[in-house]
Amino acid sequence: MTSYTLFELNEYIRRVLALNLPDALWVRCELAEVKFSRGHWYLQLVQKAEENDEIVAQSQAVLWNRQYRSLEKKIGLELNALLQEGQEVLILVKTDFHERYGLKLILEDIDPTYTMGKLELKRRETIRQLQQLNLLDKNKQILLPPVLQRLAVITSERAAGYQDFQVQLAENSFGYRFHIELFQTAVQGMAVEKEMLAQLEQIKKRCAQFDAVCILRGGGGKLDLAAFDSLPLSMAAAKFPIPVLTGIGHDVDETVLDLVAHTHLKTPTAVADFILHRNLEFETEVMNFGMAVKNLSAQILKGSELHLQHLWQMLEFQSNSNLRQQKMMLDYIEKEIPGALRNLFSKEKILLDGLEKSVNYLSPEAVLKRGFSIAVKNGKVLTDASQVAHGDEVEVILHRGTFKSIVKKTEK
Repeated sequence: MTSYTLFELNEYIRRVLALNLPDALWVRCELAEVKFSRGHWYLQLVQKAEENDEIVAQSQAVLWNRQYRSLEKKIGLELNALLQEGQEVLILVKTDFHERYGLKLILEDIDPTYTMGKLELKRRETIRQLQQLNLLDKNKQILLPPVLQRLAVITSERAAGYQDFQVQLAENSFGYRFHIELFQTAVQGMAVEKEMLAQLEQIKKRCAQFDAVCILRGGGGKLDLAAFDSLPLSMAAAKFPIPVLTGIGHDVDETVLDLVAHTHLKTPTAVADFILHRNLEFETEVMNFGMAVKNLSAQILKGSELHLQHLWQMLEFQSNSNLRQQKMMLDYIEKEIPGALRNLFSKEKILLDGLEKSVNYLSPEAVLKRGFSIAVKNGKVLTDASQVAHGDEVEVILHRGTFKSIVKKTEK
């Protein structure tokens, strides 16, 4: 039986690979693990089944420092964004098999357009799902408070955009004051979705304490923004009970998170400017209202003053007119009183004379003088025959003298 040593077998495999795969190949895969050590990048490459994400192939790869420098000049800042765990990539690799260390793929090039294309397809699918769920405009329907002062900020404490945001608000020329509470998260890489979802949940429990949520990042390449196209993150922001403002920091493209936010702006500084401008608008409205109230009050006071002046003039005129009339009346009375009194006295004298004549005419003496008499019994004047009886003595008073008589008969 023929046998081989392990070295012989591995050497044979090395020769077979060298003969059959002399050139580098473009390979589609996912970066399951990315490690950086001593200037070199060590990658774990996997391929997953489409139906259940089960790993169907796996291999190790390395990007040497020299080649990394070359790719960095060629691709720029996007290179680091490509070398992230979970990223789908198209890489040019050369097979290298060592009798002791086994198979290793040497990364020579990477195509960023492939990854961007994959991300764009994923982004479009995310937008489609949000549209089906009617979530694209849900957060926009929440009324934004007229004044924004209590802000929950989701970002990294070390992010330059966050520092700019704080300075812009703290050093505003209007003298506005803000309460800013930081909810720290990663702003790139695989941890963004998980950490931001956790912080949104924390803020949601205290949403009554805040006017709005600001999600900030500040700068970076297009691939760095891929985390903000996450469907779970976008859904959480769309359903959030208070307005969500974004300033992720990209001048060209909008992330899905921007699309579902209540208000999205290009940079954290722009978010701060938006907040200041909104507060200034409210202050201006209040000042305009105050000015309108002042002007209206002045108009009312002026109108009231004119009305009072008119009333005063009318009162003064009426008073003077009444005084003149009364003075004329007094003057008339003063002139007419003597004559009126003479006439009155004359009339009264005539009346008195008439009364005097009547009294004199009706006096007992005048009555007796005309032939009448007065019958008196026991000092009482008799007016009725029933007051006397047969045999009573009655005194009769005449105009001249009296006499006494005895009653012999009475008749009614």
